[in-house]
Amino acid sequence: MTDAVLCATTFYVVLRSTHSPLFRGAAALFSIAAFLGVLRFSGLYLNEAPHMFVSMIAGVAAFPALATSVMFPQSPITRQWRGSWLLLLIIAAVGALIVMNSGSRLYLNGCALLAVAGITYVSLRQRRWIRVSSATIMLIGLLCFALKFSPTTALQPADVLHLALAAGWLGLDRS
Repeated sequence: MTDAVLCATTFYVVLRSTHSPLFRGAAALFSIAAFLGVLRFSGLYLNEAPHMFVSMIAGVAAFPALATSVMFPQSPITRQWRGSWLLLLIIAAVGALIVMNSGSRLYLNGCALLAVAGITYVSLRQRRWIRVSSATIMLIGLLCFALKFSPTTALQPADVLHLALAAGWLGLDRS
């Protein structure tokens, strides 16, 4: 169950990372979404709406927050818990309103892809190769999911995404 892998990875990052509060807050959103996925797909909680909603929030808020924390690590909003949670709340609310009112995943996919592409670009310029590799892995997972493509029949596109995000989070946390 790839949701469990992503949940454990991001929960580890939340608890053990030395990165900024915004970085860890973004990881927390992913961990909550993945945990709800574990509950849903294990049969313990069959309602898919909470998992889908929190996953959408992670897409529109946690990816941009992650990118902000990597691109602007010394920013006060990145370094302070209060500012970090306020930023996450605002971009989550705005993103949720846009996605729910438009009925389209275009904004959601755009937020995720642009955020990870931004991390990749900044990391390339800084020659941070582990970070480049980690963001590239995340980007490949996002593209597989957006295009509904899986390189193997054993995995669904969402599974590819979860594994790519887990690997990416570990790499970003260690870089």
